[in-house]
Amino acid sequence: MRILNKRPIAFALVALFNSLLLIGCDNTNTNTSTNKELTQSTWKMPVDDAPLGYSGLSQTITSQPVTAGVTYYQVKRGELSADEYWTVNIGFYTTPAAAQADADAINAAGFTTRLDQSAGTNTSGATLGYYLSVDRFNTQDEANAVASQISVATANKYKPRVRNTALAGNTTTGPWIINILAIEPAKTTAKLSYELPGGNNLGGAGETVSAAALRVGALAGMNAGYFSNINPFGSPLPPRSPVGTTVVNGQLVAAATGGRPGVMITTTSEGHPKATLLQKLSSSTILTDDQSVSIEVKDKNRPILGTVVNCGTPAQTPTTLSAHDYVCNNFNDLKMYDSLFLGGLSSNTLVNASYKGDIYELVVDSTNTVVGGDETLGTPAPQGGYVLQGLGDSAKWLREHAIPGTKLTVVDHVYSDGKEITLAPGMSIVEAGPTLSVSNLLQNAWAEGFSPIVNGSANAASAGIDTSTWYEGWVVSRNGRTAIGVGADGTILLVEIPGRQPYVSLGTSIPETAAVMAWLGASSSINLDGGGSSNMVVNSVSVGEPSDATGERGVAGTLMITSH
Repeated sequence: MRILNKRPIAFALVALFNSLLLIGCDNTNTNTSTNKELTQSTWKMPVDDAPLGYSGLSQTITSQPVTAGVTYYQVKRGELSADEYWTVNIGFYTTPAAAQADADAINAAGFTTRLDQSAGTNTSGATLGYYLSVDRFNTQDEANAVASQISVATANKYKPRVRNTALAGNTTTGPWIINILAIEPAKTTAKLSYELPGGNNLGGAGETVSAAALRVGALAGMNAGYFSNINPFGSPLPPRSPVGTTVVNGQLVAAATGGRPGVMITTTSEGHPKATLLQKLSSSTILTDDQSVSIEVKDKNRPILGTVVNCGTPAQTPTTLSAHDYVCNNFNDLKMYDSLFLGGLSSNTLVNASYKGDIYELVVDSTNTVVGGDETLGTPAPQGGYVLQGLGDSAKWLREHAIPGTKLTVVDHVYSDGKEITLAPGMSIVEAGPTLSVSNLLQNAWAEGFSPIVNGSANAASAGIDTSTWYEGWVVSRNGRTAIGVGADGTILLVEIPGRQPYVSLGTSIPETAAVMAWLGASSSINLDGGGSSNMVVNSVSVGEPSDATGERGVAGTLMITSH
């Protein structure tokens, strides 16, 4: 086994480049950034090299008007390098020593291993880790064949995956596609809105960007925030409900993870779209009985009672800090389901498989009156009412309030950096992250829960739960990305970068995504959901090159541009 580092490790350099670009931007040391009119130059699409790969790569930029004040741009840059190749990946390890036993086993099975160094670093600044890899191939099919041979030779102890080295995050030559929708608020009365699947369905299989655009008659649109897509207890996957602060038409439909950024979409009194990027979102939902006894609802419309994907404030163990794609527990969970969940056909029926204890459900009608309770979950929420489901202490509280006729009140609050946001009709908020428009990009991302450690800190890399493998794949490696930014003059930038397709578009790492948004002129920007979720539709045509082998993915929410 040998360590291979034949190409420049550019991840840290991209992060540094991004930091230099962003120093002095409007929201480097502030908490919000809006698209208010400023006395700065009007936004223009850049014509110089996009900050991807080496300088001097081939690059074309095309444009297409969508409607007054809205323009679609597409950047195509570079081509796949002959130096890149397909390889078989046995696993990812934080140190060479950690990989040694598996390397010995693979070598003993008749294959030759090597270590490929990560393009990223951990919270201490050291190399994030190493891929244990086998051979080099010209095609994905050749790599898949050897991966299958390794599985057979090791009696399925190892089930390798294949990867293309162009996706690793090192400096390369492309190819890249960048799709941009530039909305100039003062020049348009087109409406920018956040759309739930089907318009009223939190859950199910979600809705593709293409289907959502067709349903609402959109001029253009793209995917938005994160959603529940993990079932730690096996299949089926849970309903695809939004994860993190989600406000639709002034109503809170999903609770904050805690400490993460988001975007607020509103319309001005003159009928112009407005985007406000928010920092450190939090929310609270307080349930109070007619004796003024209160209890906090942990989340809304999130499936699997007792399970908290992305952790955060709705969680209990092992952390109440945000931890992206990590699964936490709360065995005193209390969730609320309204008639948006599964289109009002059912409330949640899933419970954390590790939980053993009391479970209770309470049904409340549109007059905030309890109409019944049960130990069996799944009663549909009454129209205008809701269903409460609890475990442990919360189940006990619900049992104590199960007498029909009991009156309850619910009050929602949403905050950005501790300041309350007044919820109003026509307003939408979508939580996501990480924040891209900060000088300390990765350190800030760690604080927002996009970190190689869970329940640790950047100052104590040895503490907490190591998630370097996830971090390597999600932050360091290139994936499809979707982002939203606001220019200094208020221009709203909806951006989608297709990924995971070496012959079409590689995608970007998180530092590369931040660099692209800065290059586009976003003075503030955040990352939205990406990977196989990334897609953009313009004039009924999907331009986003979705990467899932099964086709375009259903998502839990979209951003749509429609005629006013």
